[in-house]
Amino acid sequence: MVHGLVILQVSGGIRASVPALIASSGLFGKTVLIVLLAMSVYAWAVSWNRWRVFRQSQQSDRQFLLAFRGMTAGSDCRLLCQQFPHSVLARVALAGQRAWDRFAELGQPIAERHEATHRAMDRAANEETARLERHIGFLGTTGSVTPFIGLMGTVWGVMSAFLNIGAQGSASLVVVAPGIAEALIATVAGLAAAIPAVIAYNHFVGRLQDVNTQTVQFSSEFLDRRMEAPKA
Repeated sequence: MVHGLVILQVSGGIRASVPALIASSGLFGKTVLIVLLAMSVYAWAVSWNRWRVFRQSQQSDRQFLLAFRGMTAGSDCRLLCQQFPHSVLARVALAGQRAWDRFAELGQPIAERHEATHRAMDRAANEETARLERHIGFLGTTGSVTPFIGLMGTVWGVMSAFLNIGAQGSASLVVVAPGIAEALIATVAGLAAAIPAVIAYNHFVGRLQDVNTQTVQFSSEFLDRRMEAPKA
């Protein structure tokens, strides 16, 4: 939204400043702009937070996977997992290791132990995905809703401009232009809030799909290494 106001301010041919137009707008128009500003600021905060979380998780996953593949097949990886608290794969591996050991103590056959461990790792992967996608839905909501909020402010502003025409009995540009300009600010603000939110939402959805694919592949690799362990 702020970017849109800057564009309006620096564009050529504008006689009145954007702050002056906002200050002279009605209560409804100001309310719309405040709502758009609040949603835009929160969307940027969510984007920054999720970017940091995904970046930290990706780096930890890379380091953990390298260390995990350097271990002997069938080795207990619980200590290694605890060294990477920000790694999604480490949490999935820890859940798998605990499930494998628990069913081994119960004397379950290898096939049943394999299936139970796979389910435990799937649950852990789903929990990690839910943690990563927290608040991302708000980005999608912002991208889909804010243009309509801006449009609502625009329609209201145009309606007010026509009411001013009727009240003053004149349709000259001097009478119409300020009201139309105030109305269009809401449109620009809505688009300025929506575009970055949509870009961020699509980016994080793609990252989540990558995480899901990686956890599925790792679960298969983890179980294969358990099956390759030398028999006591």
